[in-house]
Amino acid sequence: MRVCLVFLLIILLNGVSFGASRLNEALEARRTLIENLADSTKVNLANMRDSLLNSLQNNNYNEALRYVEILKDSTYEDYALDKYELLQIYLLMDQFDSAIVTFVRDYDNHLSSYAQGAYAHQYQWYSAFDDKLIEFLDAKMNLTNRDVLQEQLNRISNSDISQELKDLAELMKMEFSRNVIKNKSVACFAEEVKKGRMSDLCAQRDEIYQMRYGVWKDDFVDKDSVYYDSLFSMFASFQNNYPDSEFRSWAIKHRHLANQTRERDFRRQHYYLERFYTGGIGGEFFISPSNSDCELNVVLQYKRFILTASHGQDPDFLDGWNVLLGVDAFENRFFKIVPFVGGYNTWMAGMQFEFRPWISEMGHDAPIGGYLSLKAKYVFKYGENGGEADDYKKHSKHRFYLGVGFHIW
Repeated sequence: MRVCLVFLLIILLNGVSFGASRLNEALEARRTLIENLADSTKVNLANMRDSLLNSLQNNNYNEALRYVEILKDSTYEDYALDKYELLQIYLLMDQFDSAIVTFVRDYDNHLSSYAQGAYAHQYQWYSAFDDKLIEFLDAKMNLTNRDVLQEQLNRISNSDISQELKDLAELMKMEFSRNVIKNKSVACFAEEVKKGRMSDLCAQRDEIYQMRYGVWKDDFVDKDSVYYDSLFSMFASFQNNYPDSEFRSWAIKHRHLANQTRERDFRRQHYYLERFYTGGIGGEFFISPSNSDCELNVVLQYKRFILTASHGQDPDFLDGWNVLLGVDAFENRFFKIVPFVGGYNTWMAGMQFEFRPWISEMGHDAPIGGYLSLKAKYVFKYGENGGEADDYKKHSKHRFYLGVGFHIW
């Protein structure tokens, strides 16, 4: 086991190292591009962005489109005008066909990097400008707000563009009911950056990078089968209806990725399904309603076998520790049944039932889980009299207990 863990750690470190190497290469290439730009070129691009802003403010969309084409088709790639800014601009000008094509292509680029196991944000650059154009676009078209994004996708769906592009918009509506577009300034203000992780990335505005798309942590919710079945049906319909579409391969690929997400989220949220009959440690406290007998137990389980160290106080039997051996006969999300036998001072046999009203979230992000249980058990006891008579005669009793427990496994 130790060798396996070491081997796994080496693989993970190599993966992180490889990913970091690719990221550094991408950063270096971007720095080189920026450093080789003449000052006059930088000024010219900045002025062109100012002219684009002026055209948008004056609703002169023909002129704005001319500046957009110059900026996005320049050799400076996303340095001059990034894909998020381009999407905002197209939506502001009601260029719905260009908007949805830009959105899907950029998202496909993100998915391609993700599917290849690469750092997707290598390819999701934002522009190197922090200017009035950004302020204007964010004020008019803040697509990082999920409600705003859904509203814009509705506008595309209800426009007079081709049915294929409308269907694409419907697919993106479904996809971004879960996903989000991230703010480009997140990278510089994230907590990990404040703590020194990759702090050099924020030394210059030019070097800001970030994944453009993601899922908020709070959105790891249990999507029911209706959601996923609807999503997969939409992808299948798109594939069948548009066999010659450039986006057909994207639909096939994304359907596969969505299914992987479904399975991964199910495992995250139902991690305990893989823990049944595996083992753990816990504590239990029982009390008998009839005569206030009580027990305090420490429980150790390995696979189906359960070892219990039980200290009980029963006036009819000698006090002290007893060791019990049980078998996990049945277990599911809510219930567990354990027959047991054993003893030392007092011999015992019986059946324990437990109900689990709560399972922790620990298993989502850590290799452990926990649960709280309400318990009931029947015990047949046989042993020496522990009462005042103290006649050392052995006798038998039937006991019924209620209890609570907390277990980690």
